[in-house]
Parts: sequence; C-alpha cells; structure tokens
Amino acid sequence: MHLAVFGGTGHTGRHLLEQALAQGHTVTALARDPRGLATHERLRPVAGDVRDAAVVKQVIAGSDAVLSALGQRRWGSTVCTDGMRTILPAMQDHGVERLIAVSGYGVADSRHRNLYVAIARVAIRSLMRDKEGMEDLIRASATTWTIVRPALLTGGPRTGRYRTGTDLRLTITSRISYADVADFMLAHLTRDDYACRAAAITS
Repeated sequence: MHLAVFGGTGHTGRHLLEQALAQGHTVTALARDPRGLATHERLRPVAGDVRDAAVVKQVIAGSDAVLSALGQRRWGSTVCTDGMRTILPAMQDHGVERLIAVSGYGVADSRHRNLYVAIARVAIRSLMRDKEGMEDLIRASATTWTIVRPALLTGGPRTGRYRTGTDLRLTITSRISYADVADFMLAHLTRDDYACRAAAITS
C-alpha cells in the first residue's frame, strides 16, 4: 500500500515508518525537518507544516490510507486538531477513505471515572483537549476511521501481544509500547473490526 504518515518523527511515528517499510509499504511522510526521518528507497519525505493545506495535499495524493501519530511537543499546542482540519479535506479531495489516528485514553466516551483518567486529565490536560478536538473532527468526517487510545506509552520492542477493545478499561498500571501501537495501526489497515470505532489498547 501507499501510506501517508503524519507525526513520523515522534516516538510512535518512527515505529510506524520502520514497520511499514519492513512490510513493503511505500510511505510519504511529512516533517518540519525531513532530516529527522529515516532514509529509505520507499520513503518520500516532504518538508512542511501539517497546518499547511497545500503541503498536506501533496503528502496525501496517491495514498491508499492515512496514518496519524500527531502529538504535542509543547504545552498548549493544538497540532492534532489543526492537523486534522487539513488532513480530512485533503483525503476527501484525493478520494482516500481509510484513516487511523492515535488519540488518548480518557477522551470522549472513554472519559471514565477512574484514577487513570483523573490523572491524565490533570497531568496532560492540554493534550487531552487537543485530542478531543481531533476526535470530533474525525467522527464528523466521511472517512472510514479508527481511533487508537493507548495506555501509558513506553519504549520496548514490538511483541504483537496486546489487548484491545471499545469497552476496555485501563488502569494506572496499564502500559503499551510505541512499537505495539504501530503494529496495531498497520494491522488494521485492511481490517474492519474497528472501522468507525475507537479502540483502547494495552499490553
């Protein structure tokens, strides 16, 4: 497949690129500084900002699916919401329907009354608000979307062993590696069990 990747220089994004290329996919990735991306014959880096609609259209053109691992690098940023405002119209313009995006547990219908969510809503409230804005846009779109809500993200290898579910309740001890989140995203490019649904994921 030809994949458009946003957030490819982040922790999850780096694993997305590595695994996608290892699986034989062709990838176009947007980055402010393409020097932060790996070099590979099937990876086309594009320099630019995800808020730039013209650049985003270039990244998505010719793609079969879009993978977003966008995340904040500074407090108060709205990059996830702003990025989805340019990504979704570009997908529509180019006829790309499949979208898989990383969000956060505790957003929207996963805002359960438990310690995990309470801590997240305080510790990373700026990020949670940004992810909520992003999710609202995705849910209102005509894409075939899957939203991924990971447990506390950690380093570590891809194991392929994790639990997922729309009603899965995470706790303060729940963990998942960046590599396994990437594994889940790529595995669901051709699966529809979480089409237009949000899935929590934990090891």
